[in-house]
Amino acid sequence: MLRPGIDVPADFAASPKSTAAESAEAAWWSLYGDPVLAALVERAARENRDVLIAAERVRAARAGATVSRSWLLPGVSLQANGSRSNNEFGSEAQAAIPESEGSSAGLAASWEIDLSGRLRAGAKAAAADAEAAEGMARGVRLMVLSDVATNYFTLAGALRQLEAMKEISGAQDESLRLVTARERVGLASPFDVQRVRADAERLRAAIPRLESAVAVSRHRLAVLVGDLPETASNLTPWSGDVVVPDVAAGQPARLLERRPDLLSLKAQLEASNWRRRQAVAEWFPRVVASALFGRQDVDFNGHGLGSARFGNVAGFLSMPVFDYGRTKAINQSADAAQRESLLRYEDGIARALEDVENALVQLQSGRQRSKYMDASARSADAALGHATSLHERGQVDLLPLLDARRIQLQARMAANDAETELLIASVQLFKALGGGWQAFEPALANELTHDGETPNSNNLAATTEDSL
Repeated sequence: MLRPGIDVPADFAASPKSTAAESAEAAWWSLYGDPVLAALVERAARENRDVLIAAERVRAARAGATVSRSWLLPGVSLQANGSRSNNEFGSEAQAAIPESEGSSAGLAASWEIDLSGRLRAGAKAAAADAEAAEGMARGVRLMVLSDVATNYFTLAGALRQLEAMKEISGAQDESLRLVTARERVGLASPFDVQRVRADAERLRAAIPRLESAVAVSRHRLAVLVGDLPETASNLTPWSGDVVVPDVAAGQPARLLERRPDLLSLKAQLEASNWRRRQAVAEWFPRVVASALFGRQDVDFNGHGLGSARFGNVAGFLSMPVFDYGRTKAINQSADAAQRESLLRYEDGIARALEDVENALVQLQSGRQRSKYMDASARSADAALGHATSLHERGQVDLLPLLDARRIQLQARMAANDAETELLIASVQLFKALGGGWQAFEPALANELTHDGETPNSNNLAATTEDSL
């Protein structure tokens, strides 16, 4: 049995020293305090097509494990046959070749006695395959949940940016109007007019890009929750304040017990270990016992000879002696697959640790950037207030006021962008830590017991309206 040889560190290098209140296993989408997001995530966990496909794969893997276990037990079957021969050569031939009818029925049993452990190893490998499929299904669910949250925050941020961009564009259009009026009376040059007009056109050109980002995010959310893209037009993010939750990263060793892709890779390694044992068992003999019991009826020329019972018990042994290297090749293939699974698991552990470290760094830097951008936006708000006061007292004209307004909106856009990046960074941390899928584990069991029955789908607009 191969096991990973990676020494997992005691703590994450980028983990903050403060202790967070929330654990990675929590239903993290509810920690943001956004009811629309929570409704979308919970619906996607039930109705997303990738989640349902993964659930069917789990059902297939569990059925395969049942098939493998069945080979450990005797197989019993019912056998029946009948025969009839007619004589068409006349009375003289009839005396020599009689007409006959016969029928028989019985029970047959066959059992391979697993002396080498080959069948037991195969059954354990199939069970590990089922566990790997369950891990992959959980990973798909986690991926879908994080995609929903990421696209939701992207949509909310794009809508805020679009609104601010329209305000900035309107302020720049007003500046263009004033500069043009000044140019008519000789207070501004044509250069000033063209410069302001270029800025106005540039700002207007940014609006379609933001509108496209809004539409794309809405379409993606619709598909993630199991709908069609055209149903997403009524999706509107929550208008309340969203809180970025603090989460405890925990110890790296816990990551190996929680993250779905690592659980799947661990199960795949376990399956490869058992298949390696199964391959070794190919060198040993196979012993099969069989038995047949039943009753037979025979009739000659219409005269019944009665019925008779019959029984047969047999056993045979087979062992490879010369198979042109087939058994050796089976073992070499199993050994290579076992070592590949080990390397995949070790690589998965390293990548998972890397994901968490990167997510922690990005979240910390995102918090700092958001803090600075908020301070900048507050300063721009204060500057706009001073400019408005000076304009009301007649100490400055309208153009400096419009410039202050434009700067304030640009600062607010930068703060909105930093807030969106911070929210997405927090989602990426939850995704890297591999938590949240536990909240829907009962749902997975229910899906697998309904023989592929698909949950009913509602339109996206109804879900959004209900959550509001």
